[in-house]
Amino acid sequence: MEASNGDKTLIESIQAILLAGDREAIGRVTARLEGLERQASQQLSQLERQIGLLQTNAEALQQEAHLTKLRLRELQLTLEVLQHQARADSEGLVAKLTPVFSDLVGRQIRDNPEEMAEALGPVMGEALRVQIRESRQDMVEALYPVIGETVQKAVGEFAREFQRNVDRQLRTTFGPQGFIRGMVARVRGVDPAAVAMRDALPFEIRQIFLIQQQSGLLLAHHVAEEAAEVNTADSDLISGMLTAIRDFAADSFGGGADGDGDGLSDIQYGAQRVAIQNGRTVYLAVVFTGVEPEGFHGRLRQFVADLHVAHEPALRAYNGDPAVLPNLRPPLGRLQRELRPEEGDVKGRPLGRATKIGLWLMGLLGILGLGLACFYLQFTIALYPIAFPSPTPTNTAVPTATPTATATFTPTPTATATATSSPTATHTPSHTPSPTATFTPTPYLYAQRHAHPIRHADGHLHPFVHPHAHANPHPAARHHDAQCVGAGRAERSLAVALRRARQYAAHRLF
Repeated sequence: MEASNGDKTLIESIQAILLAGDREAIGRVTARLEGLERQASQQLSQLERQIGLLQTNAEALQQEAHLTKLRLRELQLTLEVLQHQARADSEGLVAKLTPVFSDLVGRQIRDNPEEMAEALGPVMGEALRVQIRESRQDMVEALYPVIGETVQKAVGEFAREFQRNVDRQLRTTFGPQGFIRGMVARVRGVDPAAVAMRDALPFEIRQIFLIQQQSGLLLAHHVAEEAAEVNTADSDLISGMLTAIRDFAADSFGGGADGDGDGLSDIQYGAQRVAIQNGRTVYLAVVFTGVEPEGFHGRLRQFVADLHVAHEPALRAYNGDPAVLPNLRPPLGRLQRELRPEEGDVKGRPLGRATKIGLWLMGLLGILGLGLACFYLQFTIALYPIAFPSPTPTNTAVPTATPTATATFTPTPTATATATSSPTATHTPSHTPSPTATFTPTPYLYAQRHAHPIRHADGHLHPFVHPHAHANPHPAARHHDAQCVGAGRAERSLAVALRRARQYAAHRLF
C-alpha cells in the first residue's frame, strides 16, 4: 500500500510538472470565457432596451402616419372642392372678360404695335416649333401660297442677279490674266473651266445649322468669321422654317424627309445656297456662296454619319434641354475650316501621253525660238556698223598757185670773120623779161564707192573704192558735183547695206 501510494504521488508530481502549462492555459481560457459571457449579457440587455425603444417609436410613427393619411384625405377633398369652384369661377370669368380682353388687345395693337411685337416676339419661335410639331400639315397648307409666290419671285430675281454676276465675272476673268491661269491649269492637268468658274464664283461658307429631323429643333449653330453681320437671334426660327420647307417639298413632290436621302437637298436664294444633308435623326444645313469644291457633299455625309455614330442616343432623345446634348459647336467649326478652300485645292489629273508630247514640243519650240532670237540679236549687232557706217573725212585736193618759169630764147649777135683790114667787134644789149607767176589747175580726187564688196584678210566684208579723178577748174561747179555725189552716195549706201546683209547672212548660215 505504501508503495502504491508512493507511486501515485510520484505520478501526480510528474503530471503536475508536465501539465502545469496546460492548466494555466485552461485557466486563462476559462477566465476569458467568463468575461465574454458577461459582455454578451450586457450587450443583450442593451439591445433589448433599444428594441423596446424602437417598438415604442414605431408605434408612434404608425399613429402619426395614420393621422397624416387622414389629413391628406381631408386636403384632397378640399382641393377637389377648390378645383370645382375655380373651374366654375374661371368659366364665368372668361365669359365676362372675353369681350373686354379682345377689345383691349385690339386697341393695344392699334395704338402700340411695336410694344406688342416686342412682347409676343420671344413666344413666336416656340409657338412655331410647337405648331410645326403638332400640326405640320396645317402649317404646310397655310404656307403654300406664300412660299409659292416667294419662290417665284426669288427665282426670277436670282436669274437676273446671276446673269449680272456672270457678265461681270466674264469681263474680269477671261482676260490676259485668265488666259495665263488657263494655260497653267492645262499644264497641271486641271480643267481650265473649273479654274475659271472657281475664280469667278469663290466658295465661302457663311453658316452651319444642325437640326433635329422630326421636331425641327436647333441643336447647334455655327457662324463663320466672314459672316459676322449675320443675326444669330433668328437661328431657331430659321431652323423651324427650314424644316417646314423640307416637309412642304416632301408632301408636294413626294420623297422622304426622314433621313432616307430622297428629300430636299439644295436651296438657292440669290447668291447664297443652302446644302442639306439628311441623317437618321438630324440633318445638316450649310449656307454658302460660290461653287462648292470637289468632295463637298461627300464630306457632309461623312460628318453626319460620324455624328450619329458618336451621339445618336442623345440626338434622338433631345427635347429642348441643352443639358442632355454634348457641345456640338466645335465640330461644326472644324467642319467649316476643313471645307474652306485653299490655294492649290483644285487637284489635277495625271498628264496624258498627248499632253506630255505637246509639252515637249512646246519646250523644243521655245528653245529654238530663243536660239533664233539670240542669233538675230548677234546678227543685228554685228551688221549695225556696216549698215550704218559713221561719216569719215575725205581728203580732196584743191587748186594751188604754182609759179612756173618760162624760158625765152633771144638771138644774140655772133662774131663773123670778114676780110677787112681791121676786124671790129660790136656788143648789142638785149632786154630779158622777168619770170611771171601763172595759175595751173591741179586735178582733185574724190572717192566713189563701188557696189561690190571685197573680203579682206580679217574675214569681214569691206566696200571696194574706185577713185575717179575729175578736173573742174571752177569752185561752184566743184561744189555742185560734191552735192550730187553726196546724194547718190546716200542712195547707194542703202542698197549696199541691204546687199551686205543678205551676203553676210548667207555667209554665216551656209
